[in-house]
Amino acid sequence: MMTEELIIQQLKDREAQLINELNKVRLALKAFIEENIPFGNANLQKHFANDLIPKAYSTNLTYGSKILFILYTESKPLLVDDIVLAIQKHEPELDADKLHKNVSHNLSMLAKYSKVKKHPFNRKIKYSL
Repeated sequence: MMTEELIIQQLKDREAQLINELNKVRLALKAFIEENIPFGNANLQKHFANDLIPKAYSTNLTYGSKILFILYTESKPLLVDDIVLAIQKHEPELDADKLHKNVSHNLSMLAKYSKVKKHPFNRKIKYSL
């Protein structure tokens, strides 16, 4: 049998979960509104993606932006190794293993959010805009 205190505590826990969910929905909604993300129109989405691509390489760019810049300048699907080599041409002092991990992670995030496309290639994956 449940005591009043236990019921109250469970209701408070559920309230906290629902508030957390509501905050997540509000955050997502705010991001869509502020980013003015178009729905269902490929041309507008391509234009939006082009706005994200840096016009010049800089060491201050995020890895995601560096990847988008490399894919844009190469204009062809690239393997992770190819992207790592291109970044190393700009920044030879970067540790190759850490760079490879960062590029792999960022590519998977960019693909997840449809900023890049995946192309299966001989048991590997090539990426493009």
